[in-house]
Amino acid sequence: MKTSSPLPLAVLSTTPEPVAVLSLDLNVDDNGWQQLLPAGLFRAVDGRPFDVPGHHWFIDADIAADLIALANDRLNEVVIDYEHQTLKAEDNGLPAPAAGWFKTMEWREGSGLWIKPQWTPRATDFIKNGEYKYLSAVFPYDAITGRPLRLHSAALVNRPGIDGLQAVEALAALSLNTTLTTTHPTEHSMNELLKKMLAQLGITVEDGKEPDQAAALAALSAQITKAATVESLATQVAALKANDNGGTVDPAKYVPVDVMHQLHAQIAVLSAEGNASKLDQTIDKAKQEGRIVPAMEAWARDLGKQDMAALQAFLDKSKPIAALAAMQTDGTKPDADNVDPLATLSADEKKVCLATGISEADFFKTKKGDA
Repeated sequence: MKTSSPLPLAVLSTTPEPVAVLSLDLNVDDNGWQQLLPAGLFRAVDGRPFDVPGHHWFIDADIAADLIALANDRLNEVVIDYEHQTLKAEDNGLPAPAAGWFKTMEWREGSGLWIKPQWTPRATDFIKNGEYKYLSAVFPYDAITGRPLRLHSAALVNRPGIDGLQAVEALAALSLNTTLTTTHPTEHSMNELLKKMLAQLGITVEDGKEPDQAAALAALSAQITKAATVESLATQVAALKANDNGGTVDPAKYVPVDVMHQLHAQIAVLSAEGNASKLDQTIDKAKQEGRIVPAMEAWARDLGKQDMAALQAFLDKSKPIAALAAMQTDGTKPDADNVDPLATLSADEKKVCLATGISEADFFKTKKGDA
């Protein structure tokens, strides 16, 4: 959450600038831990913070837990620079190299907030050689309670703002009248609420990352469209209920479901009967025209039941056989002049023709006594 009003900022080391700075002696324990803020009430040697009632900052285990949680929510580590150059770079145009970084922190009851810095080789040499003796913390704070709101940065300095604290570890505090983008506890809660809202839209946001705005807007648009559809359906249902006429149905407009089922069944039966009748007519006609032989009738009937159009297409392409057509006379002997003479030879007679070399036409004439 961004705020347009300037927040007081504690930078724990002395400086003529209108900023509160706190510093602690560089006193690293055997495991590399360094004290950053003292426990309880604390202030600078010149009496700051002047804008907080009682002129003290304050930190306890609960406040420290919030600071640690906010730092853990960030992807980036907190920077430790030299002489707070990170705050001055925009004004003086000079680089702000890091002396180290930290993210690992712990609260030690009665001692304060400790960090475990990762120093750069250059900063390590400065500290070992005594060229830097104090560590100065920078944090925005609540001007009513003096509670630190988050850790902005820290710096190696040589002008401590708090007397009697352990060396690189010195706290300096200034009241910085500059507008900063700060993370409040309420912003942390708001971020969690935003994540839950996006999760309801099917969007998961990984810790420390910003949500995909395009995806969020698309999901929200889809939900709005769905809501409009549901509202439209609800309106239609309400209209139908309003036109219900007390549960009565107009017989001129509506038919009972069982009646419709019976009607569909009857139509199906009539359709099947009609198809069967058409198939019979088609096959009878094909037999009369000599387009199919008797042995093909069963096949043609099965084909017609499955696909009448396919059967009709086959019959249309089949050339009529005159001899077959002559056999379809309902038992009436066909006119001899219109009968293919070769169609009257039996299979045995055709075999005789083949064996003797006599043509089937000559054989037929001999058989009839025309030779």
